[in-house]
Amino acid sequence: MLDKFADELREKREQSGITILQMANKTRIDIKFLEALDQGNFSFLPELYVKAFIKQYAKVVGFDEDQTIKRYEAAKEGRLFQQDELIPEPETPLEQKSHEQSPIKQPAPQPQQPLKSYNDPSVEKRETDDGQTKIDKLVILTAVAGIFIILIAVYFFFIHDTKEIIVAERPIEEVIQENQQRYVEETSEGTSASLITSSDSLYLKFVSSETAWIFIVIDDVRIEEFILAPNDEKIVVAGNNFKATIGNSGGVKLMLNNNPVDFSGRSGFVRHFSLDRQGLQYLNTPPKLDL
Repeated sequence: MLDKFADELREKREQSGITILQMANKTRIDIKFLEALDQGNFSFLPELYVKAFIKQYAKVVGFDEDQTIKRYEAAKEGRLFQQDELIPEPETPLEQKSHEQSPIKQPAPQPQQPLKSYNDPSVEKRETDDGQTKIDKLVILTAVAGIFIILIAVYFFFIHDTKEIIVAERPIEEVIQENQQRYVEETSEGTSASLITSSDSLYLKFVSSETAWIFIVIDDVRIEEFILAPNDEKIVVAGNNFKATIGNSGGVKLMLNNNPVDFSGRSGFVRHFSLDRQGLQYLNTPPKLDL
């Protein structure tokens, strides 16, 4: 089942005209891990890490991320994924009004009659009655998608300084955040001394030598999640403390306010820890946001 799931991911990528190198550039995942996914090998890293890679892969090729994870879990258990496992979206007032105006007489239930699938003729008849509403939605979605594609094209052709043309399929908020972070990283070397002058702030720098996935809770009130490619750096700012999970923890070094942190991890393993002005403490469970 896992081989079939991997074949679907690979075929979708090839149908989209995305090479394995372009996928690596889009997701910032090492090619060796992407090749393992294409070959149906999902045991190269812990489960948390593998699922993060599958979500990035699905986002690029146009699959629904949550549905793809459910299909992966079903394949891992050796069963077929059922579409009716998904929770249907609630009807909008417009759809409810359409049902009220065009009531459909439901057939009387028969004893021991099998449940009807989503291909049942009665379902198709109801979909026909709501056809006009769905057409209107499709027009709106198409217009939004067109605007999104234009914004991406403008970014890569006129703003992003690169010789390789890659169609990035990421939200525009993520692109803006990445640009802001790149600015912080490029100027951090020249201004690090001035940034660390404030005693009220903690500046935690992640320096990666291998691809690593990081989930971090900042001051117990907000979270960040990102993937670092080899030789990447990222700075996160807090007022009091950090709580984090690092996948492939052997490939990451930490610096707090320009001072090295005595953090030890292992390649291919996940490590949880908390860090504040008093020092670093390892955790047995992943950190969570306090609500």
